Amino acid sequence: MGLFVKGAIKVMVQKIRAVLFYLSVVLFLALTPVILFYSFGYKLDIDRLRIIKTGLIYLKSTPDGARVYLDTRRLNQATPVSIEGLLPGEYTVFLELEEYYPWYQKVRVESGKFTVLDNIVLFPVKPYLGKINAADVDDFYIFPNDKDYIYYIHANKTAISRVSLNPREKEAELLTGRVNLAGNIKDFSLSPDKNKILYFYGNKLDVVYLDGEKQDFFITADHKIISAFWYSDSERVVAVTDNDIRIYELSSQGRENTVKILNINDRRSRAFYDNVEDTLYFTDTQVGADGNQHRGLYRMDISKRAAPTLIDNIEQDIRYNER
Repeated sequence: MGLFVKGAIKVMVQKIRAVLFYLSVVLFLALTPVILFYSFGYKLDIDRLRIIKTGLIYLKSTPDGARVYLDTRRLNQATPVSIEGLLPGEYTVFLELEEYYPWYQKVRVESGKFTVLDNIVLFPVKPYLGKINAADVDDFYIFPNDKDYIYYIHANKTAISRVSLNPREKEAELLTGRVNLAGNIKDFSLSPDKNKILYFYGNKLDVVYLDGEKQDFFITADHKIISAFWYSDSERVVAVTDNDIRIYELSSQGRENTVKILNINDRRSRAFYDNVEDTLYFTDTQVGADGNQHRGLYRMDISKRAAPTLIDNIEQDIRYNER
């Protein structure tokens, strides 16, 4: 009797093992395609009842470490993060970080494609605010040729100082305390050698020497000054008025060797000066053969290597435009 029971149990165990083996084989054969599809970025779309290739959203924020919400569902990861296995469609992405303004955006995910959002900037609720100087300020300037400093006019308009933009250097440097600035000054400009400042108002152009070795002076033009620029050698000034374009030499305080380059008709001429190449770009109006005014944009090379061809070029350009 005992041998019979043991034999029956042995047979039953073998059958169970066989069932489990075949069941494992069936599960393996059934799940392997699903696992492979999932690993290759495919997923079952329940609404459409079909397998579809998924998409991905990559998020990178500055600063990083922001909490991520996808359609109100909080994810376990913080930025930077890749959100994989997303069915095609539109999602709402929401980022949240303490002491920073939140960020959100509607993001469309397409089948088999990556949606990369790697330029997310979170701005602080309370940004750093620091005073640069101690004196009262009327106006200030940061010049393209001296970005290490900020220049400012004192409130009484009789002094000009500068202070380093390096926050560790807070001591202001008084450049000059002998100016008397008008209330309607235009176009404060630092010379290429960083030793002089010019500004203009009406038909007057003032030159201020910052080292104090030379006396400040002003130039009186015959007409209203529209724009004024430094020549590359810092020893001349190019002035555009509502009547002409002139170059003033500073060594004579603008009284000698003044050159009138061109008469212009555009009383509101726009001008830009490239003091690396000593090239002036400006607008002017000329009367064509048809009797009409033609407003054109011109380039004038006034560098030391320039050839005197400007007037001919302007006349040829007008004739060309009349065709």
